[in-house]
Amino acid sequence: MKAFIQGLKDRVLSGGAIAYHEAVRLITLEDPEQIDFLLESAHAITCHFRSTKPDLCSLVNAKSYLCSQDCGFCSQSSHYKTGVKRYPLMKPSEVLEQAKRCETNGIQSFCVVTSGETLNDAEFAQVLETFRLLKAETSLYLDGSLGNLTADQIRLLRDAGMRRFNHNLQCSREFYPEIVSTHTYDKRAETLDFLRENGVELCSGGILGMGETWEDRVQFALELKKYELHCLPVNILNPRPGTPLEGRLPIDPAEVVKAVAVFRFIHPQANIKLAGGRELNLGLYFQEKALRGGANGLVVGGYLTTGGNPLREDIEMLKRCGYNAPVIESAHLCCAEAGTSPATC
Repeated sequence: MKAFIQGLKDRVLSGGAIAYHEAVRLITLEDPEQIDFLLESAHAITCHFRSTKPDLCSLVNAKSYLCSQDCGFCSQSSHYKTGVKRYPLMKPSEVLEQAKRCETNGIQSFCVVTSGETLNDAEFAQVLETFRLLKAETSLYLDGSLGNLTADQIRLLRDAGMRRFNHNLQCSREFYPEIVSTHTYDKRAETLDFLRENGVELCSGGILGMGETWEDRVQFALELKKYELHCLPVNILNPRPGTPLEGRLPIDPAEVVKAVAVFRFIHPQANIKLAGGRELNLGLYFQEKALRGGANGLVVGGYLTTGGNPLREDIEMLKRCGYNAPVIESAHLCCAEAGTSPATC
């Protein structure tokens, strides 16, 4: 098996790709020594294609609990009574305050996230004002997770300073109907196609631990391959009270680590970030294994409706894993209402 893994690693390092059946063999490994070799190989791919500077992103939950969709994992869906605080779109000055805290602490990317499928005209105008203010007052890379957009809206956002857009597929096509009924997988994929056609950098990932199979995880990663992602956030389900998945048992953290490694084989040049649910499901030990086994970044400072590790702990963890992490100025980070990753509500 080590020869098989070595061969796949060499192929990826030379610009090749692995096939579905090969990825399934990797993701179903059970022998500890073989798994360790898989992680070492994934880390070698990471080091070849990415720098030792970790990719860190923080975000702000700029509009909360106002979504009409019924995603079974999401505490911001209006279909469920979850107790999450509901508030309208934050003022540009409020978002700027959060962003400046991130910049002070060396975080290079900042994502403005809004709940809901679309923004109305007044909200979109306010979001444009927010991005213009962030561009003028910070040096951050600016990202958005704002629902569905038109071509004109994408152009206006790019002109206002938006670099990248997050739109998660969440899981495989086959598993998607198990978690969402108010829109289709094709609708999600069409939005990614539309964003790519309009020259926007793409961030798209998903959530592990919702009841999907190993094969689902491989198929999900391969579905994303054609988009040539700049960023792939890996979330792990943190079951939220009041949602259909609130009773889901935790995923084995070793499964998450293997999945991250296989995602690196499939997406050798993407920034693969551990995101929502990493603290709860992985703890320090398995987070560090993932950061030495395919992941090269973190979403920091909390998530859309749940808190996260103190930033100082994340920085120390990254340093232990060999990354050149920034020196932080403050123990406090951004993220209104505890923020959350664009991928896990």
